[in-house]
Amino acid sequence: MCFAKGNAQNQIINEDHSQFDLMGMVSPTFQNQGTANVVIDGRKVAPGESMPYNVPGVVLQNKIGIYFEQDPTKTKILWVGFVKLTQ
Repeated sequence: MCFAKGNAQNQIINEDHSQFDLMGMVSPTFQNQGTANVVIDGRKVAPGESMPYNVPGVVLQNKIGIYFEQDPTKTKILWVGFVKLTQ
């Protein structure tokens, strides 16, 4: 059995991204920690909900859209946790 080496990482997103880069990520999970709905790759994620972008055994290479609900009174906090492989 062969295991890959990687580092767990996380990132906070609080603005729209038309081309959020998933390059090198393994199984990222998005968690909406704000009060605004967020649309991730065409799927709405409500406050308090999570969305795994899980493709087991695949190192992602693509970009996706991330858009927050258009309401200036809402808090925009999207957390994404992922693994990046090391050499």
